[in-house]
Formats: sequence, C-alpha cells, structure tokens
Amino acid sequence: MKRMGCLLMWLLVVSKIVPAQTVTLTLQEDLSSKLPTGTLFSAKDSAGKVYHGHVVTHPARRLLRRGSMILVFDDPLVPITKDREGLYRAGNKNRFIKLSGSIAAAKLADDAVDTSIGATKARYVAMAVSSALIILQKGGEAKLNMGDTVEVEPRREKPVRAISIPLSNGDNF
Repeated sequence: MKRMGCLLMWLLVVSKIVPAQTVTLTLQEDLSSKLPTGTLFSAKDSAGKVYHGHVVTHPARRLLRRGSMILVFDDPLVPITKDREGLYRAGNKNRFIKLSGSIAAAKLADDAVDTSIGATKARYVAMAVSSALIILQKGGEAKLNMGDTVEVEPRREKPVRAISIPLSNGDNF
C-alpha cells in the first residue's frame, strides 16, 4: 500500500512537469533592430489566428557592437531563442568581415607609406588606420524578414504573494 501511494505521488508530480506546447508563428512584416522601440508587429499561426505585439530594439553601435531586438507579444507568449531572454541578435559573419577588412586596409596603408617614411613610422600609420576603421564601423543589425517563422511558448505566470502593508500606527493585519 505504501508503494502504491508513492507511485501515485510520483505520477502526480510528473504530470505537473509537462513541457509547454510550442506554436510556430509566421511574421507578417519585416523587423529590424534599426526600428524604434515600440514598433508594432503581427504574426499568424497555422490555424490563422493573428498575434500582435511590439519590438524592443537596441540598434548596432560603434566598435562593431551588434544590434539586438526582443519580440514582446500582447498575449502571454514568449519566443524561444538560443538566448534565455528571447533576444534576437545579428550574426558574427559581418563583424568578422569588417574586422578583417580593417586589418587588410591597415596592411595596404603600411605598404603604401613604407618606402616614403620608413618601416618604423609606417607601422604607426597602419595602427592608426586599423583603429580608425574599427572605431568608426558599426556592427550588424538584427533582422527578421516577412515570412520568417518564430517559435513561441505560453508564458508561465508566477504566483502572486500576499504582502502585509504596515499601517500608520504600526499594526499589521
């Protein structure tokens, strides 16, 4: 009888730990981290239901910092991404290409002034060119095109705790 009770408790606990059902949504417009925060968007599931929300963006910055965006749905849905916070980021390929290009430009600048000012001073010119290009270039923008699919799951609500508010005379209920 004790084993039967333990088995029933175990089944009860396991039944509560069910993974959330995911839904695939198709975006109805283009989204980018260049857009202002609060831009509205819509997405549709396979059944035809339309979900609305807004975008929280962080545009690309100098020093090859990449842009990012978060999709915030009006319904209790959370996007499933590689990042735990549901963040969409730009890729690293363009950052690598820009970094390599700035180093190649520095080498060309070094070779161009090497014979006229000497090898030692030419290295300083190359370092200045490389630094200027890295500082002035922006990173990539995060983009989601119209028709791209986004996996979402229902948001889990946290239980609300009751708190006691102190009254003016110090008594609590």
